[in-house]
Amino acid sequence: MLAATIFIGLACSSLARTSTANLNMSTTTMAQLGCDATCQTYFQAGLAADVEMFGTGFDPGFYSTASNFTGSAAGDLLKFEAIEPNTVNVITGTTAYRFQYTTRDFERHPRPRHRIDRDSIYFVPTQCKFSRGRLCILHHCWSLLIENGYAVVAPDYAGLGNNTTLHQYLSLPAHANNLYYAMVAARKALPHTFISEWMSVGHSQGGGAVWKLLESELVKTYGAGEPLGTVALAPVSRIYDMTVLTAEAVLTASNYASYDITYEALWLPLALKRVTPGIDLSIVSNTFLQCVDIAELAQVCYYSIMPLGYGLRPSEIIRNTSALVNNVPFQAGQDAMAPANGGTLDTPMRIVQGSNDTDILPQISVRSFNASCLSGNEVHMSVYADMDHTDVLKASSPEWLGFIRDRFERKSTSGRCSVVQHASLDRAHLGTEAESSEDTSL
Repeated sequence: MLAATIFIGLACSSLARTSTANLNMSTTTMAQLGCDATCQTYFQAGLAADVEMFGTGFDPGFYSTASNFTGSAAGDLLKFEAIEPNTVNVITGTTAYRFQYTTRDFERHPRPRHRIDRDSIYFVPTQCKFSRGRLCILHHCWSLLIENGYAVVAPDYAGLGNNTTLHQYLSLPAHANNLYYAMVAARKALPHTFISEWMSVGHSQGGGAVWKLLESELVKTYGAGEPLGTVALAPVSRIYDMTVLTAEAVLTASNYASYDITYEALWLPLALKRVTPGIDLSIVSNTFLQCVDIAELAQVCYYSIMPLGYGLRPSEIIRNTSALVNNVPFQAGQDAMAPANGGTLDTPMRIVQGSNDTDILPQISVRSFNASCLSGNEVHMSVYADMDHTDVLKASSPEWLGFIRDRFERKSTSGRCSVVQHASLDRAHLGTEAESSEDTSL
């Protein structure tokens, strides 16, 4: 049996139910929603960047909901086929497949509760409702695993590429279920290859998803094989806490525009609406919500949503900090969604965080690490000086790949939490670029 690693990374926030993304919008519509000529220029540059990164191809035949979906159960394999090797960017000798399967989801009225919601989600390479034909668009992340001899199961987030359900942005329990049932379906698709034992690895939203997965009761059933541990790279964890910190520390600073979270805040209303329908969004301005409306109508991906926030004043991003701090539904949503909120891990976890991360604020990762340790879990945190949200994935790869290897070799661990600080060898000549400068260069 091959060992297998789940990896999910930064995904685009594909927003609507139709089968494509980054839809063209008329200048009249955009102007009516408050996006002037400068805003539209930035937006078009963002669209072009998304097309360059994700491509434009889409296979509606494969990604439409399977005819055998009705009556299926979580973990059932609905479609399965090999991917033509010449159409994917993977190392020689790699075989790639895509498959569609059924997963369990969540219903929220107004607090999350379990139900069976047979929404199909998909194997690579779909994000942003684009079938890009390239494995691991972001950070060459899967290549690191493939080159080290691991089989990789890499599901999309539910709602990306599908015409049946919406992407439940930042709903970590739902993402954890998607991961688990992807493994179950993979075992059915390739029973002679997958999977007796596995580890989960995730970056950003994916980092929060794999963290929540290893807290799930599902993995303790061993229905997907034996879990050995988790690597959470710059993981999403406490969204409410991070929003409050953004309002109190980032948006009050003179350099607030250099933080990616300033612009990524545009995804927040979408996440809140899907976790808690009817939630009061008056903590942000009408101007801000109009930007979100554009994003929703255009079904934007990563780079095309962020320019919509350029030029917004801090008071237009979070206009009522007091209402935010006292927002009980938002706090309740975090209690239900976040990892390290009393959850237990049966296996060790490594958290990797860059000290210069302006997407996932390091203080929040530290807070979640401490909370998980207080729950009796074995968590090892590595902080990399001068690394931002993207840089840290590759810069830390020798360490987290070693952690994976040690788990598969069944090497013993300390059983206790630990923190390691990694300094830069030569800060003056460090090859890095702030992600905010990448965005504003559009």
